[in-house]
Amino acid sequence: SNPIMEQMTAGAFRALCEHLRVRSDQVQNMDLMTIGGFCRNCLAKWMVIEARTLSKNLHLDKNLAISFVGNEDKCLRIIDALDSFGYDEAAKEVYGVTYPEWKKRHQKKATEEQLRLYKESTHLHATHDADLLKKVGGDNGQNGLPQRVLISLQAGAFRALCHHLRRRSDAVQNMELMTISGFCRNCLAKWLVVEARRVSDQIGADTVAASFFFEQQQATVNSLDLFGYDEAAQFVYGCTYPEWKKHHQKKATDIQMERYNGSKHLHAKHDKELLATRSSTGGALSPTSPPIGHDQTEQVCIKESAQQNSLLSDVCCQDVETLVTPTSMINSQPKPRPPKGDLGLRIGILTVSDRAASNSYVSGDLSGPAVESTVTTQIDQLNTSFKDQKVTVAHFEKQIVADEINAIKEVLLCWSGKTAGAKEAFDLIFTTGGTGFARRDVTPEATLSILDRECQGLMSWASMELTSKQPLATLSRAAAGTCGKSLIVNLPGNPNGVASVVELLFPLLLHAIKDLRGSH
Repeated sequence: SNPIMEQMTAGAFRALCEHLRVRSDQVQNMDLMTIGGFCRNCLAKWMVIEARTLSKNLHLDKNLAISFVGNEDKCLRIIDALDSFGYDEAAKEVYGVTYPEWKKRHQKKATEEQLRLYKESTHLHATHDADLLKKVGGDNGQNGLPQRVLISLQAGAFRALCHHLRRRSDAVQNMELMTISGFCRNCLAKWLVVEARRVSDQIGADTVAASFFFEQQQATVNSLDLFGYDEAAQFVYGCTYPEWKKHHQKKATDIQMERYNGSKHLHAKHDKELLATRSSTGGALSPTSPPIGHDQTEQVCIKESAQQNSLLSDVCCQDVETLVTPTSMINSQPKPRPPKGDLGLRIGILTVSDRAASNSYVSGDLSGPAVESTVTTQIDQLNTSFKDQKVTVAHFEKQIVADEINAIKEVLLCWSGKTAGAKEAFDLIFTTGGTGFARRDVTPEATLSILDRECQGLMSWASMELTSKQPLATLSRAAAGTCGKSLIVNLPGNPNGVASVVELLFPLLLHAIKDLRGSH
């Protein structure tokens, strides 16, 4: 097989694994199986199956064996290691830890609704040959595998995933994959392009890499620099993206759009500069370029001659022309700097939602995690930008309640240290949801009923600043103020709205917390 393409597909596989590791709490295996018919365990099993396939090929083809590893003795050791490479070793490559460790830390108990949807989706589920998954040898495992062999296994697993998704082009839609996992087929293609850029930069700068990729370095670099989204998408989809879209993409329902928009904090981000080709001569590959169509006999679509523009948006499931270009939500006034000095925080995040409380969302609560993610990002940015201050979070606590005044009050009073047996009060408490005009939207009423002092100016300013980008922000009835030693802030229920408000207010909230501590 082509070593450059092996390197690229292996790199894309590693990018996918890293994407899923970062989202271990939010992206559950059962939901992935329900929507996409595969999960992290499938990725590991595809690596094992590739190990068995490579072992068999090395057994049968002596010339391949010698060209692959250099000599016959070394080949026998590698074959033994491949035969010993099992699920446990592969799972550690995918999860970053052993599967039992990951399960203990991150796997959540499935709801009855999740179990029902999982059972209804079994026709989508990947199947794996149990005989091939068995270890043939001892326990040499991963320790005996050279890097080049491991790359081959990762590349094979990536190809298996693409094949799996091609066979389910009608049933597995990109938008639903993005909603549940934060990536889709277009992300796979973009990770391929990013890996092409990395390999291009590596060749020439690294003499070991140069010898690995044979002699025609400059031609190879040119080919890699010309490898763009169109070529990568054809590898992933088995046809061009416009062809796939024409034959298989379905119009999203309002509910799907709502869930998709609510999951944007999960979505993979891609560097547009790296995705652009590095030559003005166009995106066509040169004759010496790595072949991308070695398995195109399994194409999903009939090829058409018409050429379409590349898809280079950060939102993977829509064409560039259909997107609203994301811009900073705040442009009227500069954000204030945070207070100087060290500030350790205890933060509570209360999601107020009947549906989230009853586990009605397939994806689970998205607003609470969006608050935590945005706060963490803001702290990292502030600590990097201002060397005379350091903000840390000693504890995050999240809870979900229904849209009931008494339920909301009970948690807020407990977290503020005002109920018998309450633990140490939280410095900052965010609520998310229930700030609109629906009959069940009662979060502001519950909040105002327990506040010692209200801060009307904070939320009025936020509404004014955000209205220029989102006119509906004016309709927010969010409240803010203090309860004991705690600062309480109401946020909207939409995860994107949550991010916008937190980004705007967070430096101000730090000042308020510091003042509040000084007053006790």
